[in-house]
Amino acid sequence: MKKKTLSFFIGVFLSAALLAGCNGKDTTGTSGRGTYGGTVDPATEPESTGPDTPGGNDPAPTQAANDTVYVDNVADLIEAIKPDAKIVVKPGDYNISEYIQDVWDTDPALWNKHHDHAEIREVYDGVELVIRDVEGLSIRGESDNCADAELVAEPRYAAVMTFDACDKLLLSGLTMGHTDRGDCWGSVIELVSCDGVILDNMDLYGCGVIGINLDHCSDFLRCSDVTIRECSQGPLGCANSRGEWKFYNCKLIDSLSGGFFSETPGLSLYFEDCTFGDRETENFMFRDDTTVKNCTWGDPYSYPDYGNSDQVEYHRNDLSMTTFDENLLTYSGWHGFEVLNDATGETGDNGKWINFYLDGSGSLHDAGVESTFTWKMDGDQSAVITMDQGAEQYSVTLYVDQIEQTAPLFIELSDGSNNGNEMLFYQDM
Repeated sequence: MKKKTLSFFIGVFLSAALLAGCNGKDTTGTSGRGTYGGTVDPATEPESTGPDTPGGNDPAPTQAANDTVYVDNVADLIEAIKPDAKIVVKPGDYNISEYIQDVWDTDPALWNKHHDHAEIREVYDGVELVIRDVEGLSIRGESDNCADAELVAEPRYAAVMTFDACDKLLLSGLTMGHTDRGDCWGSVIELVSCDGVILDNMDLYGCGVIGINLDHCSDFLRCSDVTIRECSQGPLGCANSRGEWKFYNCKLIDSLSGGFFSETPGLSLYFEDCTFGDRETENFMFRDDTTVKNCTWGDPYSYPDYGNSDQVEYHRNDLSMTTFDENLLTYSGWHGFEVLNDATGETGDNGKWINFYLDGSGSLHDAGVESTFTWKMDGDQSAVITMDQGAEQYSVTLYVDQIEQTAPLFIELSDGSNNGNEMLFYQDM
């Protein structure tokens, strides 16, 4: 087991140079969230040949001679989505949630039926947009300053944009985030089963539990001049994904944690000329699967302990129960432990671990014996496990350490008998 409250033994470290804005720009937009400028590579993107000003009342997207579609509202943006579409978003503020909530309140089944590549689906506190089954899709802002076109979502459990089975995807020149700051379980960009994704000149900000989350993705991810900032759980998340992830001149800064991220077979990361904040430094500086060149690092809150210690610290009185959803359970592996000393928080490995899968199945391993189960959410603060063999049921609750911010998340499995049979697990990042 990896020790999560880590001791500092490295004598010298680099402090971060927090840079304001892509390409040296530092502006403040009307939303007050801060903005970052940048450029789109003209070798890979067509020139803007559409109208100079938004149409506002145009009934349909404006299509140029080169089949590039110019849009100035959310409805036209969604209607333009199809394989190999080149969509240019004109300057403005785009609240995706306002439009799709109106659709949901009217007739979502009919709307979804008539859209092959877009779906509106319900999340815990609203609805979200899912773009799926498109290859070669390009969505970019018309302006060189990515702050000029901002896409937002309101529900905390919704991603700003989810892409499912979208290969050869390009996003460029856009700012994206949620309307409200604070705790959140929706990513900014959610990529599911996507291969070959390029992000250029982007500003992705929290609230967003993760800036970019990749679930069952392969091939490659390329990010250049991308800022990922102020997310509640980190800039990147990885769930069963592999491939080469490369970052050039990017900023991963000011998030509250390092991300849902563990070393994964077939996955490699490369950072060049990138800037890391303190929490991001803690998660990426010491990874074996990461190569870095000319990067600027922050001041980590904790450092790897290369000694013989093999434990997490568990202080029950410092923990508080918190909300979660199915995505959080499936992001990581969960390792079992037992408390050896309540006063010091000393723990020991008990040989157990548990995995939750998105299809509602799971497996519990105990001393080499695997038991399977089904599970489902039971409100926003608990889930229920039903073992496949026998009638045993366990409730699952999630705890966060309010004192030690770098401590892992903990889950407790209880059969409700209060006889001391609770099982404890910590999140292996």
